[in-house]
Amino acid sequence: MKRFGLMFTLVAFSATAMAQGTKVTSAASNIKYGELAKAKDALEEAIVHEKTKGQAKTWMVRGDVYKAIAESKDPAKKALSETPTRIALDSYKKAISLDAKGSLRKQINNQLLMMSFTVQNAAYEFNDKKDLVNALDCFEQSLSIDSLASPGKVDSAIIYNAGLIADQGKNYDKARFYYNRCIDIRYGGAQVFGLLAILDKNQGDTAAYMATLERGMKVYPDDCQPLLVEITNHYMQQDQSDLALEYLAKAIEREPNNASFFFAQGAMLDKLGKTDDAKVAYEKAIEINPEHFDSWLNLGVQVYNKAVEMAKAANDIPANKPKEYDAAIAAAFEQMNKAIPYFEKCHTINPADTYTMQALKECYYKLRQTHPEYNDKYNDIKAKLEAAE
Repeated sequence: MKRFGLMFTLVAFSATAMAQGTKVTSAASNIKYGELAKAKDALEEAIVHEKTKGQAKTWMVRGDVYKAIAESKDPAKKALSETPTRIALDSYKKAISLDAKGSLRKQINNQLLMMSFTVQNAAYEFNDKKDLVNALDCFEQSLSIDSLASPGKVDSAIIYNAGLIADQGKNYDKARFYYNRCIDIRYGGAQVFGLLAILDKNQGDTAAYMATLERGMKVYPDDCQPLLVEITNHYMQQDQSDLALEYLAKAIEREPNNASFFFAQGAMLDKLGKTDDAKVAYEKAIEINPEHFDSWLNLGVQVYNKAVEMAKAANDIPANKPKEYDAAIAAAFEQMNKAIPYFEKCHTINPADTYTMQALKECYYKLRQTHPEYNDKYNDIKAKLEAAE
């Protein structure tokens, strides 16, 4: 009788284990038919049951359930979990760790790769909702998926976005980590050094801020304008314009063929009202790089602004001096005419720049009475602007 009782106990135990295994199989079928609530409930029981919690298939199917929840367009099904992609990813990781023979690895990898798009879309959706914590988590999930399903793959844009989101969410340690990864893989150019430097500055580490900017200028000597702008603005905010110009002078001495340095010097001098010296700096930048858009633009703006000042002065002439007024306005218009070649050069360099097109449109319009050749140019630039809008 004792032996019979022991056999009865074993049979009952096996039946229970079989029932749990059946639940996992049934859950997989439920996913196919969209019965995600049933599948979810079955898997949540299976992952804690003694006989199924250690099986790779249990965790893989759980991953499939939450992946399906994340991908569902049905609000009721999406409401089954607040962070389905995170749970799916963790489940797939667990399945991989339990899959000693690797028999499920290909199937899991395929699911991960398909889920990658869902995770990235979720990241942008969370970001739109200003939920920066979950947005960052989704970007990190995407990177985890790459490391699991595509070892060696480096998604530079995701790393960069993770840094930006971490920075915005004041998760400065992670922001620093991802910015440095961008620097290591040389993604984002000098701009990433600028972001990292500003992070240093905001945390009160001025020495690290300066060191990061200088390092960025060494790594990207031909594309360091954002860093130069940042460092010169920093000195200007500290009322240290002389130090800013001194720094630029040293940079120019070190790299005399760097057009960006001369442009930055010109912009600084312009800001201080030293337009003649600024003009020399812009012209030097153009001498080095004849296609330096910003230098051509600022030269044009200098000429145009002088025309505006001349027009203002003309408007101050008393009404009883019409000849003097007409002569002054005519001189202002001729000064404006001198700006056109600069703006036209900018438009040649970058035909899509709307600021330049607006400037040309205004100049052509105001001067077309005295310069009929501008009528066709006015109509042409107006059409381009309308097309751009």
